[in-house]
This record gives sequence, C-alpha cells and structure tokens, in this order.
Amino acid sequence: MNEKISIIISVYNGEKYLKECIESIVNQTYKNLEIIIINDGSNDKSNEIIKIYANKDKRIKLINKENSGVSDSRNIGIEKSTGDYICIVDQDDVLEKMYVEYFLDLITKTDSDIATTPQPNKFYKKIGKYQLDKTFEIISGQEAVIEMLYHKFVIAPWNKMIKRELIFDNNIRFNPNFYGGEGFAFSIECFQFAKKVVVGKSKVYDYRVGDPNTGASKYNESTINSSINAQLYIYDKLIFKDDKVKTAWEFSNWHTYCDCFNIMVGCSAKRKNISLYNKLKNYTKKNAKIAFKAPISIQQKIRGYMFFINPYFAAKIINKFRIRKFKKSD
Repeated sequence: MNEKISIIISVYNGEKYLKECIESIVNQTYKNLEIIIINDGSNDKSNEIIKIYANKDKRIKLINKENSGVSDSRNIGIEKSTGDYICIVDQDDVLEKMYVEYFLDLITKTDSDIATTPQPNKFYKKIGKYQLDKTFEIISGQEAVIEMLYHKFVIAPWNKMIKRELIFDNNIRFNPNFYGGEGFAFSIECFQFAKKVVVGKSKVYDYRVGDPNTGASKYNESTINSSINAQLYIYDKLIFKDDKVKTAWEFSNWHTYCDCFNIMVGCSAKRKNISLYNKLKNYTKKNAKIAFKAPISIQQKIRGYMFFINPYFAAKIINKFRIRKFKKSD
C-alpha cells in the first residue's frame, strides 16, 4: 500500500486537547500521510502548538485563516488535499495507531470507495483498550445511507476514509450555511455516491465525550435550528427517494428533533426560547410512532415510547445515562 492519505483537521481554540490529537496522527503506523491543519482564527495557543509540530514533521501543512466556521475550514482542507483518500478528524479526538492502516487495508481488500465502522470508541478522560476485530461486511452506498439515517452508523464525517476521487467527481463539500448537521449532510452525500462501502468492526477512532465545555454540550439556538434545517437539506440532496429511504429519513428527522430537545432540557434552556422548546417537544411526541415500525434496536424503540408518553421525562432519563454532560444555561 503506497497510497497517500490526507487527514484534515479544523481547529478553533483547541489548545486543551490538540497535542493529544496531533500526536495520535503523526504516530500512525502508516506513514504516507498529508496532515492538513486549518487554524480557523483561534485566539488561544492553538496556532503555536500546530507550528511546533509542523516544524518537526514536514507532512503537516498549516493553513491560517480568519474565523469562518468548521464547514469552510474543512472545505479548504479538501481543496488543498492531494491524497488518494481523505479522513476528517475533530480537534479533541484521538486516533488509534492502526487507524489509517486499518481502514486502508479494508479498502484495498475490497476495492471499496469508503471504509468505516458503525461506532467509535467513546471516552472522556481515559481511552479504553483497543481490540482488533478482523471481521467486516460490504454494503452498497444506498444501504449505507439507510443505515446512517437510522443512526446505526455514526453520522459525523469522522471515523471514515473516503476516496478523494468520489468527493471531487461529485462536487461534495460541507455546506457553510450550517453550524449543526453539516457533517451528517456531508456523510450522506458521500455514501450515496459510493458503489461499495466496507464496514469494519474495530473501534479505531476515539471520540471524546463528557466535557461540558465543548460546543455539543451547550445550548445554542442557531445550532439547533441548523440541525433541523440540515435534515431538509439532506432530503433534497437524496438521489433515491423510494419508500425505504423516505421512512429512514422520517426517522432521522424525528431523531434530530429528539436530540435538540434533549439539549434544551439538559441545559435547562426552556426559558431561552419557549417557542422553540414547545416546537421540539410537540414534534417529538407527535411523530414518536415512527420509531415503533423502524428497524432499530430495542433501546431506540423504548426511546420512541418514552417520547410518545412524555418528551420531558424521556429527555431527563436519556440525559441521565449519557456520558456527555450538558452545561446549564446562564
């Protein structure tokens, strides 16, 4: 395997975990890497940290720009990339040493356009021990779209290796108008153009959760509205809209409303926007029946029943058992 792999990281005020993230990338067992780090107008020590690593490792390309959001930053990284395959990494996450080698091996064995695993290894302070699982399955891009709409695959753009040619041939980019749901939309677009997707079982991407200071743990009205609007964008972008896909999208749309409502409840943000709170609550209850007939886990179906009975208590119960803790609104 001699393919070049482009790894793209958008950074904004990421000094707290950035060293750990970069270390996990430069120490990959597979060495033919192009590491593109876009500093999106950080005002902390992120740029200094990146420069230290860039001076030591010529594979690192630092791009400094004014703050314009993660979508624009990732798009710049994609445009500057020259690798055969592209991987997206979040600034506070960590890669197992075999991450690139593992995904590239799966792609090479199966001649697939995308390699992924259903879920990452979730952690906050301590990363669990990595265990290699050599099993995998091959599915079509359309099957992958449906699996993701049912949230059986992680919806974010990370934890995937994507053929660069697929992205450029189909002009796939992150939508800069979204500040929530943009990664979901990007992932769906990539999957639907893939002829073949290989799905491994090893959890090689370590996803940090639990820090209440991260954006995903705070109430932000624009992010919630963006996540909801991104679902409509996803539907418009779908190439195939047969009954299976439509039903899967309806579930995904309902699931997004539930996640947004969970944030408002977890952050005690009802008083911030009572109209939005009621909109989310009413939608999650009215459309909960979509979960009853969906091909999802028992846990997800129970989630549906809880929201059908009482959305507020459903959110309270779900949030209680989550690793991620929400930051209370002021």
